[in-house]
Amino acid sequence: MITFTSLARATEIGANSYLLRFGAARVLVDGGMHPKREGAEALPDLGGLDFGSLDAAVLSHAHLDHSGALPVVQRQNPTMPVFMTEPTAALTGALLRNSVNVMEAKREELGRDDYPLFSHREVALSAKGWAARRAGRPFPLADAEEVDCTFHPSGHVLGAAGALFEHGGRSVFYTGDVHFEDQTLVRGASFPDGGVDVLVIECTRGDSDRDPDYTRWREGERLAAAIETCLSRGGTALIPVFAMGKTQETAMLLHELQKARRMRRLPLHVGGLGVKMTGIYDRFATRWPRHHRGLQMARTKGLLELPRKRGEFPEPAPGKVFLLSSGMMSEHTMSNRMGRRLLGDPRNLIATVGYADPASPLARVVDAAPGDRVELDPRHDPVARECEVVRFDFSGHAPREHLVDYVEQLRPEITVLVHGDPPAVERTRAEIAARVPETSVVVPAPGKEYEIG
Repeated sequence: MITFTSLARATEIGANSYLLRFGAARVLVDGGMHPKREGAEALPDLGGLDFGSLDAAVLSHAHLDHSGALPVVQRQNPTMPVFMTEPTAALTGALLRNSVNVMEAKREELGRDDYPLFSHREVALSAKGWAARRAGRPFPLADAEEVDCTFHPSGHVLGAAGALFEHGGRSVFYTGDVHFEDQTLVRGASFPDGGVDVLVIECTRGDSDRDPDYTRWREGERLAAAIETCLSRGGTALIPVFAMGKTQETAMLLHELQKARRMRRLPLHVGGLGVKMTGIYDRFATRWPRHHRGLQMARTKGLLELPRKRGEFPEPAPGKVFLLSSGMMSEHTMSNRMGRRLLGDPRNLIATVGYADPASPLARVVDAAPGDRVELDPRHDPVARECEVVRFDFSGHAPREHLVDYVEQLRPEITVLVHGDPPAVERTRAEIAARVPETSVVVPAPGKEYEIG
């Protein structure tokens, strides 16, 4: 028997984690931390897992909403191997170490004695239990049962992979976060084209409609034009970006646009955690399927301008373009500090290239009309929004149409919808029901075990 249980605390995008049972074997799929909750509430619901009860874990990619709880899970399962791709291991280690630093800062700021939830030492100990596996090569998961797993690149970020599980003649495919189209660096997903009995698929963008004429290059040309206009009037451009993935993809897209003469040639200023993540991307320039194979961004003349010392804050100046984290301009980050410097000058540009949570400082900037006062950090006075603000779509998640296309291609017996807010899940469910009526669609209630094979 095969069963599926969501360990997320709600139907949402947050602490993504799932339990698969293959007979007597118990396999954890991802172990994330919720970005908007604090303390134990930010973790998956691990209360039903006895100490040492997991046989193995599989990590789809490094983003903290999938990896951030791993040290806690491994503390409770000290002998459990955690399988992932080699790039995911490198990126996850860096993100977890930064997470410790963030939690230590919150301990002081919020007065929380429960922070940090794990230490730098625990991150190092956790990493000793990580086992890197190559995509496309089956490997055994557990001694208790014959369960094989095969990674398939998912096109989301460097190293991201869906996981195909095979047991007793049945197959379960977990997509993780997926993008079927090529990005600038990362190639689109290379997934099984059939033979899947149960599909567990994300639906992050299930409630979003995309222009049918959309292309990534055309959107890039629109971004380049906005930057050119800003620089021509003597302004400074800020692009808030997630340190891992969005920094590198945006930098390479702008580099391509420069070479195509869609915008002037100039180095792109990168700071904060994005510098470390770019170094890891460069390390795998020839060791993971990607575009611009062999190109190392930090060593390519004229591509990036990096800080001379760690933590150095770049000085804004007319004619400069900054790619700074965090992607939502969260308090205490470089993009937040730079945003406060640029917001009040109409010559400047803030260009958004990723998701902005409605409660984030970036969302407040996007929603503000010219002249509105915006609070970016409660420790500082609000600033009147006078700069230009433009939104762009460079999501690393597949649009709903592509998700449903894949369900229609596979026609699995069961489709399980995860990693989406309720409107996104419901709209995806309705479209699958209309287009692929023979598949049974499951929207898993948190903590409920479902028999899927």
